[in-house]
This record gives sequence, C-alpha cells and structure tokens, in this order.
Amino acid sequence: MKRSLTLTAIVSIIFFNVSGGPYGLESVLKDGPGLAMLLIVLTPLLYSAPVAFIVAELGTAIPEEGGYYVWSKRALGKFPAFCQGWWAWMFTFVDVGICPALFCDYLSFFFEIFHKETGSFWARKIVMLAMIWAFVLLNLRGARTVGNFAKGLALLIFSPFVILIGCGLYRGLTTGFPHNPFVPFLNEGTSLVSALALAIPVILWNYQGWDAVSTCAGEMNNPRHDYPRALVVAIVLIMAVYGLPALIGLLFFGSQGIEWTTGSWSIVAEKLVGSWLGAALSATGMVAGVGLYSGLVLVYSRVPFVMARDGFLPKAMMRENAHGAPAISLLVCGVIYSIIVMIFKDFEAVAKADVTLYTGKVSMELISFLVLRRREPELHRPFRVPGGWPVAIMLACLPLLCIVANLTFQIADGGFMEVLGIPLCMMATGPLIYPFIVRYRATHPVELTAHDEKLPPEQEA
Repeated sequence: MKRSLTLTAIVSIIFFNVSGGPYGLESVLKDGPGLAMLLIVLTPLLYSAPVAFIVAELGTAIPEEGGYYVWSKRALGKFPAFCQGWWAWMFTFVDVGICPALFCDYLSFFFEIFHKETGSFWARKIVMLAMIWAFVLLNLRGARTVGNFAKGLALLIFSPFVILIGCGLYRGLTTGFPHNPFVPFLNEGTSLVSALALAIPVILWNYQGWDAVSTCAGEMNNPRHDYPRALVVAIVLIMAVYGLPALIGLLFFGSQGIEWTTGSWSIVAEKLVGSWLGAALSATGMVAGVGLYSGLVLVYSRVPFVMARDGFLPKAMMRENAHGAPAISLLVCGVIYSIIVMIFKDFEAVAKADVTLYTGKVSMELISFLVLRRREPELHRPFRVPGGWPVAIMLACLPLLCIVANLTFQIADGGFMEVLGIPLCMMATGPLIYPFIVRYRATHPVELTAHDEKLPPEQEA
C-alpha cells in the first residue's frame, strides 16, 4: 500500500477514532460534577495512556498493515488473531450506527424533520445512507485524502470550543463562577452504583480507539518515528478537548442547571456567549459525526483486507484501486453498514455492546504485548515502554481493571444477560465459524507471509 500518512494526519485520524470532540460525553456530567471530573481525569491515566504506550511499542516494532491483527497472529497464533479481527469488524457493525445517528441528532437542531422522535423515519435513514456512501467514496481516494480531510475537520471542531472556553474563563474571572465543578460528588438521590453503571461505559467509549490507526501502519510515511509521537500528542489533545469544556460547563451550570444530554454544548454556548455560538456548536456536532465515521471507515476497512491476505476471507477483499485503497473491502463494508442502518431503529440499545466488543479486541493486544516481550526479547523496538517487566505488567493490567470495573457495575445495575447477552452472542460467532473458515482456507491456499513464521531478530531489525 502507498505510504502517504504524515504525522499531523495520523494525529487527526487518532483524534476522530478516539474522540471527535466532547460530543457524547454529556451524560457523564449529569449525575454529579465531582464524579464526572474524577472520571475525566483518571480514565486517560488508568486506561488511555497504558493502551497508547503498549500500542506505541507494538506499532513501532511491527509497523505492518493490519496493526493489532498482525501483532496477535505473531504472538498468539491464527485462531486468536482471527477472533480478534472478526470482533473488530463486528465492533464496527455496532459503532457504524452511532456516527450517522449523531449527525442526524445535531442536524435536527436546524431541521425538525430529522428529529429521532418527532421527525421523519425515512428522512433520517436517507441522510444516514448518504453519509455512509459519501465516505466510502472518499475512502476510495486513499488514506492521504482521508487524512487531509480529517485535519480540516479537526480544526473546524476545535474553533468554537476554543471560543467557548476563552469566553467562559473571561466571564468567570471577571464576574465569578456560580458553581463548584467538584461539588457535590453525586447529586442527591443518585446511587453510586447506578451512576457508575451509566458513566463508566460512556467514558470508556469516549476514550477508546487508540489502537485503531495501527491497521494503517503500512500507509504511514514513517511509522516508527511518527506513530508514538502522534499518540502522545493525541492523548494531551483529547484530555484538553474533554476536560476544559466540561470544566466550563460545570463551573457555570453544575450538573443540574441544564439537562446534560445530546445538544447540551449548544445550550451552554448559547447561554454563555450567544445564539450564534450555540448554532456553531450544533454544526460542529454534525462535523464530529462526519469525522468519526470517516475515521471508522478508514481504519476498519483494513481489517477484512489483511484477513483476506491470510485466507480467512475471500481473496477479492484484497483488491486495491489506483489510490492504494482496499476497494472491495470498502464496498463490502458500505453494503453491510447500509443494511445495519436500515434494520436497527434504536442504536442506543445496540451500542451497549460496543464497549464489551472492544474489550475482547483490546484484551488480545494486551496479552500479545506480554507474550512478545517474553518470547521475542530481542525484537527491535524503536519505542520501548521503560521500566522492565514490573511496568509492562502494570500497564497491561490497568486497562483490564477498568474493563472489569465497567462490567461489574453494569451487571450490578442491569443484570448479567442484559449487559453481556448480545455482545457475548456476537463474539461467539467468531469461534463458531472458524472451523468453516479453516476448511475454506484448505481449499483456497494462500502463500505464507512473513507474519506466519517467526523471523530472526536481525531480519526484524
């Protein structure tokens, strides 16, 4: 594939795969300002940074197209790698409805016909389908085009929030801040278990996706140099994008001054600055949906591409166009995403499976990190997590503890089957179809790649 992704393009793609702005964070703020600010600060330290450091080491040691799928195949073997790739693809089936739905939610602030409850069902569906195919076509132009597009969208999203933060700080410093952003820790009448059951999956969803751009490592200009730097820049950027608007909103309105739900940032901007900034934030909410979806299509269309390279999917999925884009994979993804958008009406219910599916995928990466540290200590690692085995084990365990905490509080609040029923059934399809895939692979043999056998350390370096 063509190497065309620059450092700023990689940062922009990471930004849209992880964040896209504080849109979607609103519900974390409604049950208690103290709890919300604690989660916004702690989550990147306990979850995002460890995953990003691990991804940086693996991504610079094995900077191949396919990213985490290639790492898992090298560390754990074909079956775990197949399951991880399959789960990653299914993860997009869940995630794909969220971005077009977010776009329509903010579009409804300008046109009532697109409102999810009072508007037209078909108007929303047509916009969602148009969005899906517009960005399949954009991705067919190659990673460089998508990376440049992401840079422009990121600037559009930052601009109104910079104005909001600046005006909010000026107003607060001159007239005072009405609320303490850390008090109360929980609103009266809210239980800690129910608040955490709601907030943790939302905050994890807002901080997940650090590994996604690894699937495009084969298209980065200089992955061993740019990838770890892009991750560090993106962590700082996303913490600021989440933390500063949340701080301003809570300083002026607390957790009960407005209804913290989709559209809250527009209300905050309108009350603090004016209706023009509220409209601008509604417009950038649409931009966020566009950017999230564009990045999603880019990185996850590479998963079936590399699985086809290993014979786990039909060889046609490997076909590239003149721009170096996996054309057939993109078109297949577009068809599947269109079907999902037409079938499902309530994406919020399906999206409960999102974090759990991602959990299975990221757990494979953490295990691969430890296995490769043990099995291939001489593997050339341009970026290596410092501190030896104690730090390596700690970094692998911290995200797993966050995942366990998320599932524990959700199950305590909603029950085992309600929380894990759908995602476990989806994940079970991987092991169930694997024997049939092996049979298909036996009748359609593929050439071995460098990833199927352990290379000598001197070749890897």
